[in-house]
Amino acid sequence: MQSMQRQFGKLLHKSPGDNAKVAMLLNDYEDADRVLAKILEQTKSWRDSWVSLVHTQLGLVTEYEGLWDPIVGASDGHGKLAAPTPELQLQRTFKLREAYAELRTDLLEEIALIDSRIIDPATDVRACITPMRKIIKKRENKRLDYEQAQDKANKLQRKIGRSPKDDKALAKAEDDMGRAQEEFTAADDHLRETLPPLVAATFSIIPPLLSSLVLIQNRLLGLYYTALHTYCEEFEFPTPPPPMEDVIEAFTTQFEPARTETESIPCVATGKAVRQSLKLPGDSANSRPPSVVENGPRRSASALAVGGGTATIPPRPNRIPSAPVPSASPAAQARPSISSSYSTSKDHLAATDFTTASRLARTSPSLSPNATRSRTDPPADYFARRTSTSTTASTLSLSATNAAGVATPLSNVTNSGSAAASIIAKKKPPPPPPPKRGVGVRQPDEFVVAQYAFTGQGAGDLSFREGDRIRIVKKTATDQDWWVGELDGVQGSFPANYCRAA
Repeated sequence: MQSMQRQFGKLLHKSPGDNAKVAMLLNDYEDADRVLAKILEQTKSWRDSWVSLVHTQLGLVTEYEGLWDPIVGASDGHGKLAAPTPELQLQRTFKLREAYAELRTDLLEEIALIDSRIIDPATDVRACITPMRKIIKKRENKRLDYEQAQDKANKLQRKIGRSPKDDKALAKAEDDMGRAQEEFTAADDHLRETLPPLVAATFSIIPPLLSSLVLIQNRLLGLYYTALHTYCEEFEFPTPPPPMEDVIEAFTTQFEPARTETESIPCVATGKAVRQSLKLPGDSANSRPPSVVENGPRRSASALAVGGGTATIPPRPNRIPSAPVPSASPAAQARPSISSSYSTSKDHLAATDFTTASRLARTSPSLSPNATRSRTDPPADYFARRTSTSTTASTLSLSATNAAGVATPLSNVTNSGSAAASIIAKKKPPPPPPPKRGVGVRQPDEFVVAQYAFTGQGAGDLSFREGDRIRIVKKTATDQDWWVGELDGVQGSFPANYCRAA
């Protein structure tokens, strides 16, 4: 009950002890505690980040050492001598690992000072000011008790016509009020005496903590700079480093040949990684065009077997055809098909170069859908059904004429057959089939807009600039492939992922 009354008393704020001076002291105390908590939290996070950085750097150069260091006995029994790693690269790698190992030792010694100079003192100070919360809470409870006793005594004093019982209750209430006032005054005086020096001491220790933090940070950066500067001078690396644009350009120059060689491996060329984008999470959507190599396996010029003026070109592996190829003419069937030549030739299993990949999009005249269709082939299904319908109608007409007594070659048909023919002839004809689109109706042209400029690198490639509008002549079901298009009257193959739908 007393606790409930104290909660109501906190909402009234009418005690004489709740003045501006005490409220300012309490606010200063809360600010000091909040600053210490923030310093402890951020300093621990900063310390853990440095520890993680030190171990990660050393682990990285250790992996470099494992990559460059030759494997003992790797070439034994294989009949092939392994190419030795250049001595300069080995020395650079080993020396870098030694430098980072020494740097880790020095940095960990400095990082250990963070605990002794910042975290431990801040923790001790916060532990010293924490008991003051109990004193503040005790003083607040005494204030609420004093307010309650004062309200009770004032209520009895304002009562008119008090009885002897009321006088006795008033005397008791005044005694309780006097006792509560003494207890509150003692708690308030104790708080006013002890809290200001404690808050001042807490704020006075914060600048030394921040100074220690700055000194340790400068010391860590100085050790890092000294180690890297010494290493760069020893192996003639530029220090300070060149602009980031030059670094990226140098990396790209050395990275592209290694990437081309790696993606020429058959198991890599037919895999999934070469089709994925090289854009990093932080790159913008149009920061650089996608690599044509991502569209499929690479092709080398050796895979094109030239003979008799024609080239046997293997199809793209994993290609999704846009439409089934109709049956070829006898002349086309006499030749070996592309798929058969690809399956029987082991040379075609190797990846090929991008410069000749565009020739895969060109279709031989004898193997194109229009050329493989024979000129004597029957018409489309719709007209074939029309022909069979007219033939059935003619037969029924002859049967009906025979039933009427006219001498025809069908005069030997039995009576049951004539009756059945009569029933069929009298039956209501079915509704005509819905009209279908004629074969000769031209489909609307489909266009794409170039997002990047592309320069043809082989015969049959279609060159275009950014923003050009290309009419699609032939395409597949995926944009990760080569399509055939037309631009300014010139047809050729182009990478579909360089364009977007118009």
